[in-house]
Amino acid sequence: MINRRRFWITTILAWIVFIGIDFLFHASLLETLWQEEITLIKPDKDLFILIPVGYLSFFLLTVLVGYAFTKIYQEKPKSKEVIGFILIFGFLFSGSNLLAFFAFVDIPLKQLIIYNVVYFIEISAVIFIFYKAMSRKKINKLVWYSILTFFVMILIGITIQNLT
Repeated sequence: MINRRRFWITTILAWIVFIGIDFLFHASLLETLWQEEITLIKPDKDLFILIPVGYLSFFLLTVLVGYAFTKIYQEKPKSKEVIGFILIFGFLFSGSNLLAFFAFVDIPLKQLIIYNVVYFIEISAVIFIFYKAMSRKKINKLVWYSILTFFVMILIGITIQNLT
């Protein structure tokens, strides 16, 4: 069973990796995709001000995923179980999000699918980090690997932005 302190440390680690993945994909790799055919996205100045709200939503989702994972798996699960959890939780969340947005937001289906594929990747990373936290006595390396992963994704994202 994961203790409370480790849960919150792991949540923060998973959250910063989530932010890194989001930045790498949405602000860098897919930036031009979000500028195409989408009229309902707020102006850049408003988006910039609201970034903390988006990051808070990522934090809440990270808490939800981590809580569900650690409640279902009190002890370290087998790799096969982790993959099953990723597929089930990832597809259910991403699928429900896709259907909800499809029902009321005017975003082309292609962008909506890509957006939710990225969500699936982010959820997978969160689950993987919780799995790693459960399988180690000490999480020092996990802390450093997570922070390094975040910075590498940010650096790659900024490099991509400056190349385009």
